[in-house]
Amino acid sequence: MRLINTFNKILLFTNLFFLQSYLLRFTIGAYPGNLQEILIAAQALLFLYTIIKTKTFLSTVRNLKNHWIILSFAILTGISLLLVPIENKLDLVRHLKFLFFALVLTFIFLETFKTEEERKKGIIIAGLGAIVFGLFSVVYNLLGYNVAPDSRLLGPLDAAVYLGFYLTPFFIFFVIELFENPYNKINLLYTLMLGILILMTQSIGSLGGSLIIILLYLFKRSELKILKKKLTKIILILACAVFAVVIFYSKILPTIKTEYSSLDERGEIWITSIKLLEEPRNLLLGVGFGQFQEKYFKNVDEALGKKPLDYYVLQPHNIFLLFIFQYGILGLIFILFCIYKNIKNLVTAKGNSLLISANFILLYFFIHGIIDTPFFKNDLLILFILFLELGLTKSTLQPSHQSHQN
Repeated sequence: MRLINTFNKILLFTNLFFLQSYLLRFTIGAYPGNLQEILIAAQALLFLYTIIKTKTFLSTVRNLKNHWIILSFAILTGISLLLVPIENKLDLVRHLKFLFFALVLTFIFLETFKTEEERKKGIIIAGLGAIVFGLFSVVYNLLGYNVAPDSRLLGPLDAAVYLGFYLTPFFIFFVIELFENPYNKINLLYTLMLGILILMTQSIGSLGGSLIIILLYLFKRSELKILKKKLTKIILILACAVFAVVIFYSKILPTIKTEYSSLDERGEIWITSIKLLEEPRNLLLGVGFGQFQEKYFKNVDEALGKKPLDYYVLQPHNIFLLFIFQYGILGLIFILFCIYKNIKNLVTAKGNSLLISANFILLYFFIHGIIDTPFFKNDLLILFILFLELGLTKSTLQPSHQSHQN
């Protein structure tokens, strides 16, 4: 039985390391699939076999009631499907797949890793996968593939902003680990590698969001001895200066000097989104699960009174708009409640724990979510739901092996 549990954990670590495996796409008959779906499906079957053999199937199912984040997504999606007509069934299927596999992997993570030590290991493994993918993206670009005109770091088939969005939660995690355990030098290496990769993406959301989170963390943990050292203060000031320069030259200056920047495009998206919300039904029920792109395409010309910079927009580039368009007013209430719980946890939590790290990472999702959204990407949706569960859901963790030894 121990061997089965070990295989289950190994496969789960594999899934976490290869969060970008959805980029390996293929067709099985008429079904368009990808490697990530195969890995998660295999994980689900092995997990099911494990809980049946260990006679924990019923208790595991009962544990679903403790995962209110997972249940909320499932219920909100069900309500949307029942009440809102679907115009683009292909987009519906794509978004349903994103959500289903994200919910399944998150549930298996929480029910397999029962100690804080195991859960931290899982995040570290996922972080190492992010570093490897970032380095692969560097090599990929240097070989001349998917090269951006402005030399920003791009992932294969991916935009710089979403590569940065994927890397940043792990950057924040390792920064916190570095300050809490300054003598563990490997955290410094991981932090530097992720920091450099994020700088190369020139993503304003990733750079600005991570800077705000790190400063808030340092304010909360101001009693740490390492923060009182002169070298630490110099490094922090230099880091802030570098981030500010990159943000200015990559985002603010292009907006002033040229007719196009990503901020200009976001402005068009937000204007069109506000126009869509003038329809009471869209505000109350949303536009349909995964239907924003279809609605945007049909309404952008009228909303702007001119041709837009882009007709094919996958998401509204704002997390509040995203939840309204996906789920209506209930979606907005849900995300506002999550933000309330997140801030409350950060204010009241003390010491160093995975709960605090998860809530700081979750706050980053909300801050970056003001200009981008994590809902339509396989990897980002998994991370978003996972950190929602880790940060906001009360879970009774088992003592770690280290605790038993002490």
